This record gives sequence, structure tokens and C-alpha cells, in this order.
Amino acid sequence: MKSRSFVATTLALVASAALAGCAGGGEPIPTITGTPSSYESVESIRDAFVAAGGACPAWEAIDPGDYDAEAGRCDDSTVIAVYKDPAELADVVKRATELATETHLLVGENWVLNTPNPQDFVDALGGTVVTG
Repeated sequence: MKSRSFVATTLALVASAALAGCAGGGEPIPTITGTPSSYESVESIRDAFVAAGGACPAWEAIDPGDYDAEAGRCDDSTVIAVYKDPAELADVVKRATELATETHLLVGENWVLNTPNPQDFVDALGGTVVTG
């Protein structure tokens, strides 16, 4: 079982990234693909996100629960996680896209960035934009 606080935080942040009036849920839809990339730590991708113009005004590490990951949030709409076991990414993406809200993720080889505008960071961070 995943840590309730991590799952609740992740679900709340995915929901907060939803567009008003849109209902998501369903199969993940890869929309924009950049260069495959991986990051050694959550801080390294956070720093790359900020260097690419992302806002991270109040970094807070969060408990990844049973996931073998490092995770943190920049604010109420941006969560970043780096997974030691990249196989867990499929579960994370599936759970996010099954919500009754539109999902906005940028997913790399071992990381996920949940932010309202993931397409803005593909060139700098790599990965694939996934909506659902």
C-alpha cells in the first residue's frame, strides 16, 4: 500500500492541474516527445526545471510512500519525482490518468513532472508529455 500522504498529495496536485471544465480519465495520451532523459536525483531535475523557466518558490520534500523514489513539490500545482525503479512509472501514469480530471505530466526514463504546462519543458528536460 502506498503512503496515504504521498498518494493524497499526488492526487490533489494532479487534480489542481486540471483545466476548468475539462474531464479527463482514461488511457494516457502521449502528445509531445522529446529526447529520452534520466536524472540522478529529484534535486537535479528540480534545478533543470527552474533553469528552463519553471517556478519553484517553495521546495518541499514529500514522502514517496512505498514507491522507491525521491519526491518533492514546488507549489500546489507542481510535483517532481525520480524513481529508482523506473517500472513504477507506468503505475504512476496510469493512476494519474484514471482521475476524473485532465492530467498534465512530463514523463522521462526514471522521472515524472506533474505541472500545468509540461509541453513548455520538453526541449530542456526531455521526456514525453502525457495527458489523459
